[in-house]
Amino acid sequence: MTGFIGEYHCKLDVKGRLLLPSDMRKQLSPEDQEQFVISRGVDDCLSMYTSSEWMVVMNKLRKLNRFKAKDRKFARMFQKGATKVLADSNSRVLIPKGLLGWAGVKKEIIIVANVDLWELWDKKRYEGMMRDDWDGFDELAQDVMGDSSNEE
Repeated sequence: MTGFIGEYHCKLDVKGRLLLPSDMRKQLSPEDQEQFVISRGVDDCLSMYTSSEWMVVMNKLRKLNRFKAKDRKFARMFQKGATKVLADSNSRVLIPKGLLGWAGVKKEIIIVANVDLWELWDKKRYEGMMRDDWDGFDELAQDVMGDSSNEE
């Protein structure tokens, strides 16, 4: 996989289902079209993984030392609320109410590609975060991407 791209503005239906945008679905491999894992993100958003990518993440978690308190705590917190969801015949996924509440998602949702996963944001929360973070983007870009020693 080369990584996902895009930002999609969507609305949940009355049952809490999200229609996956066709441009987003086109980026998925055939084996990753139907089943996803949705979990709490590391920010105030939800993370949606393809089944394939979730296996990559689980393999990383398996390598943690379960005898170290911070490793156990991270694995426990990271997986809290993680739920497998299936896309129906209309490419909709039902997002668990507990996860929607945790992320503050009301009705309007923004799906944002983040390399190998999709972030699901409440529209107002996402717009506020981006507005607040944008002023420091130049400096952040320099810190993260500007060092030529980071090239592979």
